[in-house]
Amino acid sequence: MAINLSRPLQWTNPTLDEQKMLRSLQGNILKGHGRDAAVHIFFKIDTTQANAMRAALRELANFHATSAYQQLLDTEKFKATGVSGGTFVSVFLSATGYAALNVPSASTPTDPGFLGGMKAATLADPAVTLWETEFQGQIDGMVLIATDDDTNLRRERDAVVALLSGKGGATILKEQKGKQIRNTAGDGIEHFGYIDGRSQPLPLLEEINRESKEAGIAQWDPSSTLGVALTKDPGIPDPNSFGSYFIFRKLEQNVRKFKRQEQVLATALNLKGEARELAGALAVGRFEDGTPVTFSDEARGLTPPNDFNYDADPGTRCPFHGHIRKTNPRGSGGFEPPSDERKHLMIRRGITYEDVARTVHPTDIPESTSVSDFDSNVAALLPTGDVGLLFMAYNQELALQFEFTQKNWANFPGFPSAPTPPGIDPVMGQEKPVTMAPHDWPKAWDDVAQGTVPLPFQGFVTMRGGEYFFAPSISFLKSL
Repeated sequence: MAINLSRPLQWTNPTLDEQKMLRSLQGNILKGHGRDAAVHIFFKIDTTQANAMRAALRELANFHATSAYQQLLDTEKFKATGVSGGTFVSVFLSATGYAALNVPSASTPTDPGFLGGMKAATLADPAVTLWETEFQGQIDGMVLIATDDDTNLRRERDAVVALLSGKGGATILKEQKGKQIRNTAGDGIEHFGYIDGRSQPLPLLEEINRESKEAGIAQWDPSSTLGVALTKDPGIPDPNSFGSYFIFRKLEQNVRKFKRQEQVLATALNLKGEARELAGALAVGRFEDGTPVTFSDEARGLTPPNDFNYDADPGTRCPFHGHIRKTNPRGSGGFEPPSDERKHLMIRRGITYEDVARTVHPTDIPESTSVSDFDSNVAALLPTGDVGLLFMAYNQELALQFEFTQKNWANFPGFPSAPTPPGIDPVMGQEKPVTMAPHDWPKAWDDVAQGTVPLPFQGFVTMRGGEYFFAPSISFLKSL
């Protein structure tokens, strides 16, 4: 019986075919691996040693890669005993990687964006010559290693590098570390200090049911299908073998510039004391603790809600250009029916990085009473670069999901549909040429009669490099 990608999966009680699929599917796609430390190893294949590299990838698949089924077992063990699942490994190939391995075109993933590569994508990214040097050239593959134990991470890293460069003859281009940062409640946050990854499509019935019980799904139902990320792996005839198109983007954050502009906005809106926190919440769409600004004009300190929409908010609470509204309008974008809007969502698996350690944790940044106070007492504590987010996401179709949301939502000043163009996403938006056009900010929360204040709010995140990959089935890797 063929796997039905048009519905979610009950992965703790799979059918025989679903169990076969989970054993062949790489982990981290349907459910995040959950580890707090990671290293991402980028490599280039020596075409004269393609057979050696095939053997190395077979060994990775047989003895290192973590299947979705193994991840399920590890998750259930952790729930029962509190014992970590250990080291997690997944393997990715770019279009040039498939070619370097001499994989026939009929067995190579066919997504046009994947075949062209990220360098050819029209995303308003910086010129490739401005990317980090290691990302400017050809990248054939990546191996992700994640664990909660630094010793195990180093041990697995050494074993993988020995396979890739020793047995496989590949050149290691770059090793990018990632380290999850958390707030005092244990929630994952990004370097500007805001909860990250709260709203995700959920393709597993267990997670859908848990969300329904713990947070509610009446206003926003995150239920998704397997087809949000999975596509048939063309490299192997097995009908139970699937893969996913994978995006990797290194996004550098200028924390000092962002936090200073929060203060500029707070002053422009005449916010005083603790109310100055509202400025950043208007830009992001949530307060740092995750409280949606469409709910409240102050942080509530609750479990970050996700059961909300913007049906009753004409931009007077959460501005149309608020980051989380731009990247998930929750049926209110105005250009498509809500059911079509949902087709652009994707499963995100990002992790923060610190190429240079921060002086102050994001949750420990001192409060500021004014822009001058910030400049005098806070600015020097905050990084202007070398920290950021390793944005990673799984897609069934790049043009429909990642590229659409980046170009037609985040980067498009006219989205969502509003009386006046909202402008680009103040957090992630990119534009060429850069105009620094002002965004309109409500003078008073939920009071349209007070009017708006124009102020530019952008230019804090820089794409430093990346690539499109495919996460092939473990069955394919074993068949090389």
